[in-house]
Amino acid sequence: MSSVQLAHALKRKINLFVFCRKALAVVAVVLFAGGGLAYNHSNRQRQKPIHHPLAHAADTDDGEEVARAAAKGRSSGVLQKGKQKRGGLKSVKVVSAILLAHMGKQGMENLLSLAAIAVLRTALGNRLARVQGFLFRAAFLRRVPLFMQLISENLVLCLLQSVLVSTTRFLTGTLSLCFRKILTDRVHADYFQNLTYYKMSHVDHRISNAEQRIASDIPRFCAELSDLIQEDIMAIFDACLYTWRLCSYAHPKYAFSILAYVLGAGVITGVLSPPFGRLMSTEQQLEGEYRQLHSRIRTHSESIAFYGGQVREASIIKQRFKALVKHLGKVLHTQWWFGMIQDCFLKYLGATFAVVLIIGPFFGGNLRPDSSTLGRAKMLSNMRYHTSVIISLFQAMGTLASSSRRLSRVSGYADRIRELIMVARELRIAGGSKVVSNRDSDSYFVEAKYIEFEGVKVVTPTGNILVKDLTLKVEQGSNLLITGPNGSGKSSLFRVLGGLWPLVAGRIAKPGTGADLSHEIFYVPQRPYMAVGTLRDQLIYPLTSAEETKPLMINGMRELLKNVDLEYLLDRYPLEEELNWGDELSLGEQQRLGMARLFYHRPAFAILDECTSAVTTDMEQRFCNKVRAMGTSCVTISHRPALVAFHDTVLSLDGEGGWSVHYKRENPLTLLEEKNNHEDGELQSDCKSGAMVVQEHFLASTTKDTHNDSQADDAYVSTILATSPPPDPLIPIPLVPRLKAEPRTTAARVSSLAKILVPTILGKQGGQLLAVALLVVSRTWISDRIADLNGTSLKHVLHQDKVAFIRLTGISVLQSVASAIVAPSLRNLTAKLALGWRYRLTESLSKLYFQNNAYYKAVHLSESGMDADQRITQDVDKLCGDLSGLVTGMVKPLVDILWFTMRMKSLTGRRGVAILYAYMFLGLGFLHAITPDFGGLSSKEQQLEGYFRYAHSRLRTHAESVAFFGGGSREQAVVEGRFKTLLTHSHKLLRKRWVFGIADEFLTKQLPHNVTWGLSLLYAVEHGGDRAQVSVQAELAHDLRFLASVVSQSFLAFGDIMELYRKFVELSGGITRVSELEELLRAAQNDTKIPKSSSPSPNPLLMIEQQRKFPVNNGIVFSEVDIVAPGQKLLARKLSFRINSGQSLLVTGPNGSGKTSLFRVLGGLWPIVSGSIAKPGMLLTDGNNESTGLSHEIFYVPQRPYTALGSLRDQLIYPLTLADATRKVLQDNEQDSYINELLDQRLRSILEDVRLVYLLEREGGWDVTANWEDMLSLGEQQRLGMARLFFHHPKFGILDECTNATSVDVEESLYKRAQALGIAVVTISQRPALIPYHSMELRLIDGEGGWELRSIKQN
Repeated sequence: MSSVQLAHALKRKINLFVFCRKALAVVAVVLFAGGGLAYNHSNRQRQKPIHHPLAHAADTDDGEEVARAAAKGRSSGVLQKGKQKRGGLKSVKVVSAILLAHMGKQGMENLLSLAAIAVLRTALGNRLARVQGFLFRAAFLRRVPLFMQLISENLVLCLLQSVLVSTTRFLTGTLSLCFRKILTDRVHADYFQNLTYYKMSHVDHRISNAEQRIASDIPRFCAELSDLIQEDIMAIFDACLYTWRLCSYAHPKYAFSILAYVLGAGVITGVLSPPFGRLMSTEQQLEGEYRQLHSRIRTHSESIAFYGGQVREASIIKQRFKALVKHLGKVLHTQWWFGMIQDCFLKYLGATFAVVLIIGPFFGGNLRPDSSTLGRAKMLSNMRYHTSVIISLFQAMGTLASSSRRLSRVSGYADRIRELIMVARELRIAGGSKVVSNRDSDSYFVEAKYIEFEGVKVVTPTGNILVKDLTLKVEQGSNLLITGPNGSGKSSLFRVLGGLWPLVAGRIAKPGTGADLSHEIFYVPQRPYMAVGTLRDQLIYPLTSAEETKPLMINGMRELLKNVDLEYLLDRYPLEEELNWGDELSLGEQQRLGMARLFYHRPAFAILDECTSAVTTDMEQRFCNKVRAMGTSCVTISHRPALVAFHDTVLSLDGEGGWSVHYKRENPLTLLEEKNNHEDGELQSDCKSGAMVVQEHFLASTTKDTHNDSQADDAYVSTILATSPPPDPLIPIPLVPRLKAEPRTTAARVSSLAKILVPTILGKQGGQLLAVALLVVSRTWISDRIADLNGTSLKHVLHQDKVAFIRLTGISVLQSVASAIVAPSLRNLTAKLALGWRYRLTESLSKLYFQNNAYYKAVHLSESGMDADQRITQDVDKLCGDLSGLVTGMVKPLVDILWFTMRMKSLTGRRGVAILYAYMFLGLGFLHAITPDFGGLSSKEQQLEGYFRYAHSRLRTHAESVAFFGGGSREQAVVEGRFKTLLTHSHKLLRKRWVFGIADEFLTKQLPHNVTWGLSLLYAVEHGGDRAQVSVQAELAHDLRFLASVVSQSFLAFGDIMELYRKFVELSGGITRVSELEELLRAAQNDTKIPKSSSPSPNPLLMIEQQRKFPVNNGIVFSEVDIVAPGQKLLARKLSFRINSGQSLLVTGPNGSGKTSLFRVLGGLWPIVSGSIAKPGMLLTDGNNESTGLSHEIFYVPQRPYTALGSLRDQLIYPLTLADATRKVLQDNEQDSYINELLDQRLRSILEDVRLVYLLEREGGWDVTANWEDMLSLGEQQRLGMARLFFHHPKFGILDECTNATSVDVEESLYKRAQALGIAVVTISQRPALIPYHSMELRLIDGEGGWELRSIKQN
């Protein structure tokens, strides 16, 4: 090379470097400037004043305007709707600005590394294109030494390319995780502060399922955004380099022509582009609602099982799933027709347009070949390089042009994430601990050593006024009892005190600043909350070990537990074992553990919200005495008259906004104040009856030191009818093995899944597979024609036959149109196949899931509670998507191999085919040897994703209890701990994929190119004919180009096959998780037959089927039944009793003695290990004619109220549907012309019986739907449960402490109504007042197997 040529080459390289540097600088400036402006704009928007509708309550005299303002969003359950307008790419800009602002050093290093690697890949790609052009020339001229030198360079370049490609994927994945951490941390920073997690789900309601957005939308957005950034950075550098290269040897008009075409095609596709952002947003919303339903089933599985509500729940989930599938079908159809347009203009026609651009330089420009053989060889080399430059430039510009449409898709996720961030930030600021006053309404908090309400108004988030102008002061050392009917605002008063609800009007003084509960006020809620952790964690909650001032040692734990009779927990559970204590302990044990927390924290004030409803009277009195001795002032919500003796002040709420305060003095009782009482006659009597009863007991307590709670017990005498036999040490406790499925081999699991997904080859699924095969064959044929066309184009250029070349261009246009139809259709059919498989697999699993209480057994009876909700939703979705891609990916390479190896054999003979197959088998063996356990790693990643999501879902479920405890920081530590574990594992998986990806990319993508060139050289060397003739040269050029395409396609097919192995290994993790769920659900069915000889221990489900007997009779009979918990604890030994129709049974005993467990066995939730059970009536079925273990004549009302999804009418008729309830009413009435009216009349009468008729007016009628768990108080939910009992009118009602949150007179009226209806009740209760309503008592003495059956007679 001369010095002049060297100078020119050096100058070109310098110009290239300067151009790329300027382009990168411009892009960086635009990105950072735009992102910064968007972020500053979003900050200004967020800093605008926030006006809460409830903040104006003080501007009205009685809050009526507040109620009207709030009622505007009442039908949708939204207080402050504030719909977010979809601002196109605005949300993407805002979220991207957040990412840029918080990216940090590591994130910037990832971005800069991606940019640097993009530069290297572009330069390397350009050199590879040039070297491959030289290789083509060397093969054409049969210059073996030069060819070997070039192939060596090509090998090194290919290896470097493999490293860069794998590193790009690694950095892209790392960037995605970095983005996810930034957004998740940003959301968590607001979500866990100032009770935002509670307000978002219980007060604000703009965000319906925050956990879906945090656990699903954020990772998807980050993954797609990081891919978009990587591809755009690569496209920018490709566009810069190849534009410069094209202009360096050809006219700039070619670059401008490509740019004009891309812009024109971009405008056309942009006009026709559907609203993908909105479609993706709706898809995520529907996915979130569907997954939330499954999470709800998991949370309330026991209550649903007791009600026998699996058919109803399955129907609701099926409807939501069908809605999701319908929307996904709409999305697929939209992507299909738009994909044809986009592929046609930006891909296939673009390639044809690029071919047309080749005409100029090679037919009349400076690249036109001379007549010599060397000149034609040089032209062929230049043409190959020129083609590579044109296509690379076109692809780069096309990628940049389609970025806006890809951003439109990403904007669907960004809209939801931005809304989540803005709402969380708004709620955090509006309820911040520093916000102690509301200037608009003159309502504020002040710090004091006492608790005082002055003119406070309590208003629900929906606008209902519960308490008006409350004025009350609680000094340290005094004790306040709050009473009133259910729904009167007792708990709501403390929601305002704790900052969960806004302070609408008035002034509150309390220890600590701001609205939050301080450490001087400790709340023990009516719904016990057990954190996931150790027993020690339960006692110090909400503190963490790091926050303890003095560590709680084992002796301290024993002392705390001894105060509440729970010291046996130290022997039952290992100290360091982390458990879900909500499933391990009974309701009474959980309440006592809540009391132990109070003793640990020793606050100045304790707010006790009906927290002793499930414990004995003796334990309740001991607890009150202990609290008073500790010097803690109690503010107690309760309906128990026995607690009056421990309080000196009573606040009575009447349920209509009125209230009165009574003080107990040494002199007779003094009535301090009574306000806002209404004169509504009967309605007033119903609303205030509970308060009046407690007032009467309070009056009585002024003349007595204590209230005798055993009066009802003393009025009755009992006679022992039967007792438990003494324990026999020689007889072991019957073994109840945990539910466990026998694992199958991977081949058996794949076969089982195949039978579900493709039951018959002649069905719809088989037809879709056949259509996929036909489309693959069509695409292969088109690829073959394109390969032949590429070779023919070289022949026409050598002959300088411009007319034939133009004619060839017309054929290329037709092939482009065909490709634009076939390729999107294949993608669409693959996606439809995945959607159809997801539907079939979900339907199959759901059938097992809702059969025989399997949804309960999978969680509570399996060895380790299975995350069934995660597997049946997210894992099934991912598995079907990956599986359809694997199947279609398997069909394509098989067809390609058969097709192109035949074409290859015609050119290279058997030798070429042998080389091809030898390479494939050696490559497969090598990859198999070095492939990590991607299946196990992927399965672990999905499991950790499920744990992270479940932690958020659990927080939403228990948001109120966590908020009252002030446990936000503790829950944040748990959630972020799981998130950190997930990120660590994801980084580990990325690193393994990076190392393996280098070898995989080199063997399956890069190295085959070198084998292709070797075969091309062999063919050229053996090619006969006179090389000086143009026709021979043209034929050789055509064959070499065609051979290169054929061999490349063959190797790509083999590369796909080798990649299939890696995909299958990763897919095996998903197959394992879904198959494990299927195996466990099948094991949970009664028809699981396991021969006794093949199993050394009995199978629990087999025992349920074989040993439980259900003869038709009029009573419930237990005959020598051992009640054994799944944890192998004997609760009742040889239990025998009979309850006939007309009799009633009261079940008593200490907490944890097995009272509820007795009815788990009766209901079929737990297996019977010995003896037999008989019960009346026909068994219920689950819709598949399978027994559920429940009876039409027995109705369970569980201790944990369950409010179903649906209207107020649906709550009463649950678990029946409206059609079933209508038929039930029709059986009792001869006329059916007004059947709907008759149903509503009957339901209204039942609401009157349970004193809930006011719900019709308050909530807006029968058809209004709401989140009833939030809308109704615990007492109202319990009365609603009794209303269900009265509607179904069974022979027996199993009442599991289901009235402990109601007032005494309401409870009495409910039992009297049950007696009037002829319902024989079997009650679990600690209340002596219920003794008169029962004829027998079953005492579970010690929880160690002892029991007594007594008769109850009036003394």
